[in-house]
Amino acid sequence: MPLLIVAPLDVSRPDLARIEAMRRRHDPHHALIGAHVTLVFGFEEPGAGVAAAHLSAVAATQGAIALRLAAYLTVRDAEDRHSHVFMVPDHGRAEIEALHDSLYAGPLAQGLRADIPFIPHVTVAARDDHSAAVALARSFGQVGISARLSALELIEFSGEQVRLLHRVELPG
Repeated sequence: MPLLIVAPLDVSRPDLARIEAMRRRHDPHHALIGAHVTLVFGFEEPGAGVAAAHLSAVAATQGAIALRLAAYLTVRDAEDRHSHVFMVPDHGRAEIEALHDSLYAGPLAQGLRADIPFIPHVTVAARDDHSAAVALARSFGQVGISARLSALELIEFSGEQVRLLHRVELPG
């Protein structure tokens, strides 16, 4: 089963309720996992033990990341015909990109997809039709949500459920 590394969104209760209400209505994966930023996408090798050790080593050099989700972005999925609506940060983006790069170094390097640009984001919706996704994103209005990434999680995703394998808190 594929493994992923995610950072759960640490955000105020009202903002989390707002995000989760959008996700509940528009994201088919909302019930599987809470609002998060995916840092390392599905991989099976080198395995959970090596990935957890690498995650812990990277986390030891990484502080929590403050970010501001500032806009909606509609993106076509690279793997299938779906389109997604993302909340994307303006503040904290460079720090998230650097963390992504650090996690893909070493034992996870072979899994990096150079053909797909990494866009730090929180997924809030998915649509089969791209124009419908664009219209939905426009209907959401303003974002303006301050948040933090204060933990990293190694998870296993079966397609029907998510299982937490390893969690590391980020200092600060």
